[in-house]
Amino acid sequence: MESRPRTSPARHDRWVVGWRELAAAAADLAWGGACAACGTPGPVVCPDCESRLRSLAPAAVTVRHGVPPTYARGAYADDLRAVILACKERQGLGLVPVLAELVTGSALALLRDRWVGGPVLVVPVPSARATRAARGFDLTGAMAGSLATFLRRRCELDARASKALRPVRRAADQAGLTIEQRALNRRSSLVARAGRPAQVLVVDDLITTGATLAEASRALRHAGHRMIGAAVVAATPRTT
Repeated sequence: MESRPRTSPARHDRWVVGWRELAAAAADLAWGGACAACGTPGPVVCPDCESRLRSLAPAAVTVRHGVPPTYARGAYADDLRAVILACKERQGLGLVPVLAELVTGSALALLRDRWVGGPVLVVPVPSARATRAARGFDLTGAMAGSLATFLRRRCELDARASKALRPVRRAADQAGLTIEQRALNRRSSLVARAGRPAQVLVVDDLITTGATLAEASRALRHAGHRMIGAAVVAATPRTT
């Protein structure tokens, strides 16, 4: 068994260039220079909101049968909800480094608990082509790439990002659907591309009922991969 990821919260913070420096130009363009969380004029995420977000401890999410072990930085509410929505719905490219850092914290907690050594394949849940085109960027792909780079450079893991999942049919909008309806909607909607079997860590921005992560896990396991689990930014209350 190989050693655990060699990192710490302090080392994590040193690796990440300050959010304000990374996103200043994008903030001026996309937000008019206002915090995406609280609306205060200034950087893309103001110092107070940045401090609150970074203080969120990653924790395991309670998931139903079939959903891989999943870790999140907190509930889909307040600052987390505001930042995710701002990034996804207002073409907030400048917020990608913020979400990438948050999901990295979730991934580190997941790996500490479930990684058994060996290479790690970081796989983003794919967004629809129309969604990527509307936003102008691939959010989950960018988060997965950032995470893989961090694991290689800072944790000395053999990690790489791979768009190993692809949609094979278009799923309907999940909003308003029950757990059973969401599972049916996502069923057989993804396939894993052929490749050497690997240990896989899946990345997404959000978990609600877990239907999407369950389908991603099914497709990857069907292709021979071993699921470590999933890292997300936030978790919503499950739909009943």
